[in-house]
Amino acid sequence: MSVITISRKMGSDGFYIGEELAKKIGYKFVDKYAISDIMREYGFSKFKNIYERVPSFWERYDEVRDLTINFLAEVILAVANHGNVVIVGRGSFGVLDQYSDVINIRIKAALATRVHRIMEKFNLTELEAKNKIAANDKVRRSFVESDLRFNFHDTQEFDLMIDTSLVPPDMAVEWLYQVYKETQGKRDDYRPLVKDVKIDQVLKKHVTEILGRLKTKK
Repeated sequence: MSVITISRKMGSDGFYIGEELAKKIGYKFVDKYAISDIMREYGFSKFKNIYERVPSFWERYDEVRDLTINFLAEVILAVANHGNVVIVGRGSFGVLDQYSDVINIRIKAALATRVHRIMEKFNLTELEAKNKIAANDKVRRSFVESDLRFNFHDTQEFDLMIDTSLVPPDMAVEWLYQVYKETQGKRDDYRPLVKDVKIDQVLKKHVTEILGRLKTKK
């Protein structure tokens, strides 16, 4: 029972790597839609709008926004407590860094590689792809640094970093699978286990129900 988080930049193929790794291991793949479903069913529905744009000055002090961000962290913790999951994005690497049964992975790629992939994926010009990536990077950085209070560029938060400009995505999946087999998803240290964290029972029930709807492919 363990947790793997995948942090990535647009065009790095991190989503694909996380999804394929989850299939290979037989874990649930938890993306923003699963997280949003849990939050919505538990009473919050504003996370999508909060995450997908940079907040104004006054919005940073909005109580509802703060409550939602705090609840997001609570949901991520509850999902991790469920175990046997690969969580992509949502700042999960920072929320879960203090636990020894969590491996944090960062997937990156050179800007030129990212631009090329986004051009192909969305049929964009080079300039359009660059602008799309820049806007996405800005929003992600704002969310991680302004809302979750983590350093977006701090590599110490991650156990492994893979550059898919050099390592093909499918090879990255295989490497991470080998790491998982060797470690069984546990760091060799004395930090607490996320599986031992006490979770609100109502939230735990919602997490179990939502994750139960996700297909586990192997």
